[in-house]
Amino acid sequence: MTDPAQPSKIGPYNYEPTTWICITFVVLFSLTGIGHLGQAIYPRIWWLIPTMVLCGLAEVIGWAARLWSSYDPQAFDPFLIQMTTTIIAPSFMTAAMFIILGQIMTVIGVEYSRLRPKTFGIVFISADILALTIQAVGGAIASKNAKDDPHGAEVGAQIMLAGIFIQMAAVTLFVMLGVEYFIRVYRNSPVRPRSSPSEGSANEKSATKVTVPSKIKLMTIGLSLTTVFIYVRSIYRTIELLDGWNGKIFSNQRLFNLLDGVPIVIAMAILNVFHPAWLLPQDLVKEAAAKRSEESSLA
Repeated sequence: MTDPAQPSKIGPYNYEPTTWICITFVVLFSLTGIGHLGQAIYPRIWWLIPTMVLCGLAEVIGWAARLWSSYDPQAFDPFLIQMTTTIIAPSFMTAAMFIILGQIMTVIGVEYSRLRPKTFGIVFISADILALTIQAVGGAIASKNAKDDPHGAEVGAQIMLAGIFIQMAAVTLFVMLGVEYFIRVYRNSPVRPRSSPSEGSANEKSATKVTVPSKIKLMTIGLSLTTVFIYVRSIYRTIELLDGWNGKIFSNQRLFNLLDGVPIVIAMAILNVFHPAWLLPQDLVKEAAAKRSEESSLA
């Protein structure tokens, strides 16, 4: 990986960030982030604040730092700020994705999932926190050593890359389990029978086709689209860091804008529209969870 402490004449990016593009992304991320804040506070869905809202805040900070760089392209501080924040920000959104799918499973039926919602949440949120922590540690090491210790900066970048790999692995497993879950729902092929004595035998339960509410279908569509954009961005950032600090990919502003900024702002906007406040009401989730708990206690 090339030494970031030896930047080109136009700065550590090897290009000058375009001012109007940076302003555009600051505005867009501010709008979608404020939207998510309102959509979290009004219906009191508090877990959206440390996930979607924090993602938006981190992206605003990152793009504001790039805006700073557009006026002072030789400065290292804004470069390091944007590098760290734009890498870690989507981790907060993936946490929201994991929570949403777990709640969808609770409403439709946990018997179609290999992992129960609680286990699902623990596994994927833990992986997300691990990825976020590793990326933050790597960013801190890279920032600390960027000017004076090229080897230390490279180590930091490699640690950040490891965090992205963990995030990609978690999202890949998330997609695989999610796809299998919905295939099982469509085929009415549960992994385990629902434990409800009042609903007859396991065979009788399996014979009844599951009806998925239209709002849950829309929430699933929104979640699927978001996942695609997150995955595209993760692949890009992995290749970018593998290419090196002064590699062709890292030094290409257009690629960064199109494959990092655009996918994340679209993903956030998608969840503004396909929002759990109206497509996955928390009262419905709690009611379904209570029903599952009661069924399990009666089994």
